[in-house]
Amino acid sequence: MKLFNFVLATTGPRLTNFKILSRYAFSAVRHMTPRKLVNISRVEYARVRAKDKVGGFPYILKIESTNVCNERCPFCLDRDRSSFDEDGRGFGKMSLDEFKSVIDVMAPTALRLNLYGSGEPVLYPDIYDMIRYAADKNIGVTISANLAAFKKENAEKLVLSGLEHLIVSCHGASPETYDKYNIGGDFHKVIENMRAICDAKKKHGRKLPFVDWQFLRFRHNQHEMPKAREMAKDIGVNAIRFINPNIPPEHKEEWRPLREDESDNPNTGEGRVQASPGVSISLNDQAIARGEKMAENANRPKADVQACSWLYRSMFVNWDGGILPCCDGTTNPGHDLSHWENFAGKTRKEFEAFWNGDLYRNLRNMANFKVPREQMDKKYTCSICIKPHMPFVLYERGFQLPPKIEKQLLETEPDLPQKREKWLATGETVSAGVGGTDT
Repeated sequence: MKLFNFVLATTGPRLTNFKILSRYAFSAVRHMTPRKLVNISRVEYARVRAKDKVGGFPYILKIESTNVCNERCPFCLDRDRSSFDEDGRGFGKMSLDEFKSVIDVMAPTALRLNLYGSGEPVLYPDIYDMIRYAADKNIGVTISANLAAFKKENAEKLVLSGLEHLIVSCHGASPETYDKYNIGGDFHKVIENMRAICDAKKKHGRKLPFVDWQFLRFRHNQHEMPKAREMAKDIGVNAIRFINPNIPPEHKEEWRPLREDESDNPNTGEGRVQASPGVSISLNDQAIARGEKMAENANRPKADVQACSWLYRSMFVNWDGGILPCCDGTTNPGHDLSHWENFAGKTRKEFEAFWNGDLYRNLRNMANFKVPREQMDKKYTCSICIKPHMPFVLYERGFQLPPKIEKQLLETEPDLPQKREKWLATGETVSAGVGGTDT
């Protein structure tokens, strides 16, 4: 277990990942208190020691103000919007009172709030009061918005709300490339709104919010990255980041951006992209990790993995109060670990009983590779996430992992060497179908 574990949800180049982490560092410095420092120390001690009980509280919150969205992006986590029916979570927005009740319990140790989920947070006017309430509680607030439905006359209101970080999802530098992914958006309106927000900052002499243009990199828009950089300078945004999105396996051939080893154009990236979040593998060995070729036992490729940190540092609350360990699996309320109504108006001690209850402890053991894959409870998103499966998959595919991790894997699944032989002979894996591992 590494002391510094910053596993991101995306697979961006290293410079992009550094830009993301720098914003978290800014929030930590700006909002730190002695109590919050002690809390972080306790959380990180439990994470580094792979404990299933945590002596502190989550210090990065993610709260979904709404899951209603004006766009229909193909690879959104909730791209199948039809599943939001009466049998699913449905559509809606969090009430301001419920939002305040979450903040009241979590604020003493929270450093950062990502106030967005599957929807467009600026669709409802309550967002400004939510931002102000959390900011006044000494929490750094971030929202991610496509800005296609934003009214530019609200630019000053957003700037003065106390918002610390604004991520703008605009995935193209022309209407032609933008429209392919940001379905239902308006490229020219988004650019106009970004400019209006940057101008409002100048008018009021504000350095915040930090305006962060997020550009998902696909094969069809990769050539526009130099143009996007120039546009970002002209508009006045603070940064532009190029991200590799998670693309469903059946669409990878068409949408996947060219890797560094496939392109001679130095302007199409910001450095090498890792194979998967939390995994460090050389470029030459990534084909083995993808299952495109087999490893030779005599010359085992090497990899390093990091356990998921969400179960220690973070917590996700859906618009309807459903609690999840992260922002995956939000469509199905059956994945919820609990509901916020169980803690509203109650003490932190009552929340702690849930935070360190049997369910969370089991999920942490899963995240630390201490639960055999066959015993993972399919009810919860962690069991179908690639992260707890990844070291087992890599071991099966012939990779050499750090000794401590290999020891834990063999304690968890003693027959793993036999499973490796089966993979080498037939390509079959216990983790088939999880995160594309069957391809």
